[in-house]
Amino acid sequence: MRRSYCRRRLAAVVLASPLAAGCLPGNPMVETATGASSTTSSESESGGGAGLFGCTDASCTFVLVSQTLDDRVDVFGVDGGSHLRARISLDLKPDPSGLQVAGNLLDEPYGIDVYGDELRVLVGHYPDTERGSLLVLPETLFSELEAGSVVATSELFDGVDFVAGARGVELDRREAIFALPHSSGKMIVGVFANDLRAGEWPNPSELLIVDPTVEGDAAIGAFDLGGLDVPCRGAWGMVAVDDPAAPGRVALACDGSDSVAVVDLPELSSMTASDAAGAITGCGVKLLDGGWTTRFLAPDGGGGVLAIQSQLVNGPRLWRIGGSCGAAPASESVAAEFGALRVLSEAVLVQGGSDPTWLVAGGVPSVGVYVVRGADPQLCGRVSGLEGAFTPAGGSANAPYALALADDGVHLAIGSGPPSNPESAEGRGQVHWATLDTSSSGACEIAVTELVELTKDLFVDTDPNTWVRAPNVLKIVERAGDGG
Repeated sequence: MRRSYCRRRLAAVVLASPLAAGCLPGNPMVETATGASSTTSSESESGGGAGLFGCTDASCTFVLVSQTLDDRVDVFGVDGGSHLRARISLDLKPDPSGLQVAGNLLDEPYGIDVYGDELRVLVGHYPDTERGSLLVLPETLFSELEAGSVVATSELFDGVDFVAGARGVELDRREAIFALPHSSGKMIVGVFANDLRAGEWPNPSELLIVDPTVEGDAAIGAFDLGGLDVPCRGAWGMVAVDDPAAPGRVALACDGSDSVAVVDLPELSSMTASDAAGAITGCGVKLLDGGWTTRFLAPDGGGGVLAIQSQLVNGPRLWRIGGSCGAAPASESVAAEFGALRVLSEAVLVQGGSDPTWLVAGGVPSVGVYVVRGADPQLCGRVSGLEGAFTPAGGSANAPYALALADDGVHLAIGSGPPSNPESAEGRGQVHWATLDTSSSGACEIAVTELVELTKDLFVDTDPNTWVRAPNVLKIVERAGDGG
């Protein structure tokens, strides 16, 4: 099974333990602690101004990336010039080798959000391997930040306590790593609740309502997803079904039970976390089981979701799940010309309505981003303009995994990394920013008209601060600036 630091492996794949592999093949052992202060040689002008989200234009767009194996959050600007804004080290339990894969040295930032003037990051293995936390980092920490800098862990954590206004909210749960924002300031958190290294994931998952402004146990309200009519175990992907800013309904892909949970939330703004969790209702629906993974969902724009199942023996399966947990399998999930495709990952909705269109990341055996469309959904096209994009100079081919679509509907962020064993890979993963032409989406044709590799020329094999092994979570942030 997938290790807790390797979130891309299918249940049907048996892989050697990375702990037996020693150092990364292309990366020698590094004796300095990851997160030491340094500045890259790249002089970035994107966004302009000082600070994490400094912007001297009328508005600026930033892409935030959780580097889940490298214990870091990277921030890129996409508005011109060099693109790296900052790399924020979150190596709270340092591994001198820089590998971050052994035992209790794991931290693993995953779910990420920006609320007001706070950067919020879910860390799966702090304070220890079995208990995660929400880190709240005020932007004042980064007010004097020069573009291209690496922010050392010591600037926000002294080894025992958080400093300089940073703080942690201990969630006291295993793998509480999936996050959705809410305009009230509360966070919606999905809890996997199982040991990813185990052969089975029998424990029921939870949905948390977390209020970072409250201290102690009162900060957290918990809803037991095991109490649904179809219990949800091993909750993986989580999406807002309706309003992404203030979700009233969310859906979770439950990989341990091969099911989907659809959960209705109360209005969170005026409720405590505990009261809000107590008012949650929901239902579940069973999908195919027996060697399938059930990890990725996307809203359909009509109150339901697209659900994706993958396995290595057969091609992917697509489902439409309604708000009351009615399930409709696609009559033909994959068009004949894509019949060799096996593994699909994150999906995003490009166009809703009666004839919706999605994009989905694909990794085996032919990497790319694919088009899914229709009320009876079918994978029917492949996004053009990405040919060769996922093979970095000097490296092996990466596979797209994470996608995020900007509010304008035509800009797409893509995170790609090694298709297997990323913890033993060289660290040449990529983050791209693509401009889309969706004018022919009705014919299953979407093209990339402009493509920028945000991570280009940043990799240094001897510097763990530059390794990109699993850019698994993307967040697009729009900020008003001083100009215009």
